[in-house]
Amino acid sequence: MNNEKRYHAGSVILHWLIGMAIFTQIALGYWMTELPKSPPGLRAGWFNVHKSVGITIGVFIVLRIIWRLIHRPPTLPEFLKPQEKQLAKLGHLSLYIAMICVPLSGFLGSSFSKYPIKYFGIELPKFFMANDGLKEIMKEVHEISVIILLSLIAIHLLAVIKHVLLDKKNILSRMWF
Repeated sequence: MNNEKRYHAGSVILHWLIGMAIFTQIALGYWMTELPKSPPGLRAGWFNVHKSVGITIGVFIVLRIIWRLIHRPPTLPEFLKPQEKQLAKLGHLSLYIAMICVPLSGFLGSSFSKYPIKYFGIELPKFFMANDGLKEIMKEVHEISVIILLSLIAIHLLAVIKHVLLDKKNILSRMWF
C-alpha cells in the first residue's frame, strides 16, 4: 500500500499507544473502585495512579489531535460506499470527542474534590474549590463518557472486522506498522 493510503507513522504510534493505554486505564478504573476504603491509603494510592495515567493519556490525546490537524489523514478507501465514508468520519469525530470527555471529566471531578490531585506523587495546584455537587456531576459524566467511549471503540473494531473478514479488504494495513 503506498503512503497516500496509509496513516503517517506518528499517527500509527499514537493510535496504538493511546488505544492500549485506554483499555488498561479503564480496567484499572473498574478494578480500583472495588477496593475497600480500609486500610487507609491503598484505595487512594490506586486512585492517584489512575489520575496520573489519565492525565498522561489526556496529554497524548491532545498531541494526537494536534498531530491530526497538522498531518492530513489519508483519503478513505475507494471501496467504501458514500454512507460508509460519512459514518467513518462521524465515528472518528465521536471517538475524539469521547477521548476528550473521559479524562477531562475525570480531572474536573478530582478538581472539585476535597483531596489533592497528585501526578505521580507531585501535588498539582487546585483550580477549583471543593464542591461535592459538581464532583458528583463530573463523576457521572466521567462514567457515562467511559461507557460511550467503549461503545464507540466496539463499533470501530466491528467496522474493521467487517471490512477485513466480510469485504475481504486489508483496511487494517492503513493503521498498522
